[in-house]
Amino acid sequence: MMGASHALTGAAAWIAVTSTTVPALGLMPLGSAEVLIGSVVCAGAALLPDADHPSSTVAYAFPGGRVVTGALGALAGGHRKGMHSLLAVLGIALAVYGLRFLTITPEGWDRPLRLGAAVVVAVCVAFGVKTLGFASSWLIAWIAGLASGAALGYLLPTVLVWLPLCVAVGYLVHLIGDTLTVGGVPWLWPFMPTPPERFSKHPVWGSLWLSYGGFALPILGTTGSWREQLAMLAVVAYTVWGASTAVLTLLGLM
Repeated sequence: MMGASHALTGAAAWIAVTSTTVPALGLMPLGSAEVLIGSVVCAGAALLPDADHPSSTVAYAFPGGRVVTGALGALAGGHRKGMHSLLAVLGIALAVYGLRFLTITPEGWDRPLRLGAAVVVAVCVAFGVKTLGFASSWLIAWIAGLASGAALGYLLPTVLVWLPLCVAVGYLVHLIGDTLTVGGVPWLWPFMPTPPERFSKHPVWGSLWLSYGGFALPILGTTGSWREQLAMLAVVAYTVWGASTAVLTLLGLM
C-alpha cells in the first residue's frame, strides 16, 4: 500500500473502534475530541512499520531519516520483515504503554507533563498531518505534532488510557493493508515457514502462502493499483463522514 493509503486506513480504523455515532464497532467508546485527535495519531502510527525502508515517508520526516530507517531495516532483516509482524505489533504496544510512565514536572508547574505520551503523540501527529495533506511541509507538520503532544501531555490525562491501543491499531492496520497486496506480510516473523513446493506452484494457493514465508490475500493487487485507489475512495468517504460527525457532536449540533 502507498503511504497515504496506510494513513487513511489508520484514521478510519480509529473512528471505527472508538466512535458510536457512525457505522462503527464502538469497541472503546470515546469522546468526540479523542476520536478526532486519535484518528490523526492512528494515521501517523499506520506509517511506522515502513520505518524499515529508506525511501518511505518516515525517511523524509527529519534530517538523517534515511540513515535511521536504513539502520532499522537492517536490524529488522529488511523491508517487510521484522517490523511487519505480530511481534512488532506487540512490541510497539508495550513500548508505548511503558512510555506512559515517563513524566516530568517542571518547577512551578501544578501537574506533571506526560513526556513519553507527548513524544508519541507529537511523532504520530506529525506523520499523520503531513501524509494526509493537512500540512504543506514537514516543518508545519512538526509544529502541529509538537503542539498536539505538549497539549495532550499536559491537559488530557485520558490520553494515557487510549494511546497504546491507538498506536497498536494503526500499526496493525498497516500490516493488514500490506497483506491485501501481492507482496504480503511475514506475520509470524522470525518464524517464516516456507510452503511446500507443490503448494507454492499452485496458481491460487501459491499467492496466499508466499515462497519467502509471508502470507497474502492479494485482493488489491500491486501497491498503488487501481483496486487500491478504488478501495481508498470508500475509506475516504467513511473517514470524512466519521470525522464530520465527531466535529458536529463536539459543537453540540448533533
